[in-house]
Amino acid sequence: MPLNTDGFDNLPHVKFNNDIEIEGLEHFIKNLEKHFFSQVTVRNCSTSVNSINLIIELDCNIGLLDTLHHFENNLWGSFKSSKYSFAAALAQLKECNITGIEVEEFSLFLNDTSIVVNRIYDQSIEEQLERILIEINKHHINITKGLSEIPYEIYVPVFEDEFMENENTLLMNITSGNHSELDYFSFWGLYYYSEEEGVVYSLKNQKTIEGDVQMLNR
Repeated sequence: MPLNTDGFDNLPHVKFNNDIEIEGLEHFIKNLEKHFFSQVTVRNCSTSVNSINLIIELDCNIGLLDTLHHFENNLWGSFKSSKYSFAAALAQLKECNITGIEVEEFSLFLNDTSIVVNRIYDQSIEEQLERILIEINKHHINITKGLSEIPYEIYVPVFEDEFMENENTLLMNITSGNHSELDYFSFWGLYYYSEEEGVVYSLKNQKTIEGDVQMLNR
């Protein structure tokens, strides 16, 4: 299906800021590596010394279906609902630093797919990651075309063009938290090896749909 040229094939180049020392970062990384059985990379993409904007990558040596099975049975990590969760580890990291910390992007690299989640309002990633995994598990039959093909990339979220006509209004709504958490659970972008271009999955309709979409480029 057609995608807008500003879509998820054309994300802006990220510049990493190494000028700020992040206190407690090593402990944060080791905590995630232990509870998510992953190699963890953390980068600061902020362009200012007055903020810390993190890109967090987890490289986990299992596939999507095994990950969802372990997640469902509380055998692999936790994102919000335990003292060893991603949200708890991030809260501890924030307590160690005077400079404010936001997670701009969270990526989970598995053997057969990558799940990329972008921030759409303050603290949106730590608040919504657990539910996003729950929804991926709920929709995994449709996402994998009846278990016949796993997408090699999953982008959360993407936006319909009709909602992007006034990008400033969208950004204001997202910043103010005006039901913006719902945007995570409307449309996702999927890439399959069998498709020349990315496709858009509608969670409401539980199927791929036609139409142009955009990633929210900041």
